[in-house]
Amino acid sequence: MKKHILIFATIATTVFISCSKEKLQTTQPDVSIETKMTSSSQRQGEETPLTTLGNGLLGLFTFNGTLSDATNQLTATSTVGRVIYTADRKGVVNQAIKFNGNYGLDIPNVPLATNMSISVWVKTDMYTLENLPFVNSPQSFSLSQMGNKYQMGYWNGINGQYVVSGNVGSKWHHIAATRSDKALSFYIDGKLIGSSPSPVGSGPYSLVSEYLVGYGYNNGYQYWEGSLDDLRIYNRVLSSTELLNLAKF
Repeated sequence: MKKHILIFATIATTVFISCSKEKLQTTQPDVSIETKMTSSSQRQGEETPLTTLGNGLLGLFTFNGTLSDATNQLTATSTVGRVIYTADRKGVVNQAIKFNGNYGLDIPNVPLATNMSISVWVKTDMYTLENLPFVNSPQSFSLSQMGNKYQMGYWNGINGQYVVSGNVGSKWHHIAATRSDKALSFYIDGKLIGSSPSPVGSGPYSLVSEYLVGYGYNNGYQYWEGSLDDLRIYNRVLSSTELLNLAKF
């Protein structure tokens, strides 16, 4: 009888260890940036702030030696037919785009929505007393530099909202904003800088709009000097956790 009990206990222990090993093996993370999640989450259909970064993504310009949109939904063209690439925030060459004050990019027909988000890595090479836009739309987000500060705005053709940062220096920063019918919120390096309430009935008033990158219109066209990387445009409001994760990439 004792022999039977011992054999049964041994078999049960072996089965438990085998199942434990299998569980450990199936919860190893997938290392892809856009789809980081445990396989147990995949089985249960759960989403994390990392796996959701592809949701509502209208355009992703990595500037990794190309102007192509990784989502194949938008197009970007240079105003002079050529571009300059440079090292990104991690020091990898030709993985970011550099603007020297002589050209910019045009991204036409970007869909507009009440709820939107934008994010980009920025490194300025200039100091300007004027408010100089470098990622902007005449009916949506406008990211600009004034002095040693960044300003995030939203303009729908009638009403404007603005939030200004403190001094930022000349190193790489992750800049992001979300906008809803409630407020425009501005983030730098994953931290909320400030918010501006959205006016009642503040649009958008168009279905699509053009984005100008590396330059903008402010009493005439003005060209910016600096580097940009990983420009993302969303048709939804990203969560604070998602924005923090983007700032860590």
